[in-house]
Amino acid sequence: MTRLSTHVLDAALGRPAAGIPVVLESVAPDGGCVLVGEGVTDDDGRVGQVNTADLEPGEYRLSLATASYFTAHHGAVFYPAVAVTFVLDGARPHYHIAVLASTFSYTTYLGS
Repeated sequence: MTRLSTHVLDAALGRPAAGIPVVLESVAPDGGCVLVGEGVTDDDGRVGQVNTADLEPGEYRLSLATASYFTAHHGAVFYPAVAVTFVLDGARPHYHIAVLASTFSYTTYLGS
């Protein structure tokens, strides 16, 4: 089964971002979305497997609900959500989306 994991790090504090709700959706060619998994980052800022079923090649969106986290840890919210849209080619059994976030910026990359 193809699996997707994520890791969210608070770049401003230099530590994992725990307690962030995560949603994974499949994006159809017409723009419609179907929920394929969800979770909440653990104390290490990770969700070890976001999807509940095998992921077919195609376009997906990983959304992080960051408003509560940023309010609690930084007292301010500029990005209440972070959405990462990407295409899975089916070449790997495991995809890992890493997100480095702070109150006023974020970046993401395909990890291992």
